[in-house]
Amino acid sequence: MARQKRAPCPESEALGEKLGKTVQRLRTTGNLSLGDLSEMSGVAKSMISQIEKNESNPTIGTLSRLSQALGISVETFLSGPEGQEHLVQHAKSQDIPNIQSEDGLCELRIIGWIETVQWVQWYDFQAKLGGRLESSAHPTGSVENLSILTGIARVTVNGQSWTAKAGETLRYRADEEHLIENIGDTVLHATMVNILATAFKA
Repeated sequence: MARQKRAPCPESEALGEKLGKTVQRLRTTGNLSLGDLSEMSGVAKSMISQIEKNESNPTIGTLSRLSQALGISVETFLSGPEGQEHLVQHAKSQDIPNIQSEDGLCELRIIGWIETVQWVQWYDFQAKLGGRLESSAHPTGSVENLSILTGIARVTVNGQSWTAKAGETLRYRADEEHLIENIGDTVLHATMVNILATAFKA
């Protein structure tokens, strides 16, 4: 008796199609050719093409290499719910690096995307009472944006100082040494975005 061929699983077909579209979308969004992505990930160009066309069932190892090259988690590749294909990255709290000032009174959480660090650096900043964060100069022409969420901040650049309270934003030249101080009576909490000079040249 002839062996019956197993019918393809609709869920597997849908997942494979979603996976292929996700890889192709992220590759084209990043202006990467098949060759570029192959070189970055170590996955053969022909294999990437087959994945995008839903003609191949990649291994977890292949997905892991592609995900690292594209800056997306393997879980996002494999997630089933509709709409997840628009998610580029889900950074968990334990994966976000923290930087502390020498006196231990200031903390910077690096919440910006590593893929854009050469243009934009984005931080969650907190300073306890009396906290001071001294920063060295960024590339010539860089601008820092400090948006105050709670507390009062004083920013000093080259002898000039400005203050801002909750709901206000200071934008200042960051291509010289600059200082941020908590001059209020509560914890200073702010969002800090550095737009580096290379962003203006792009």
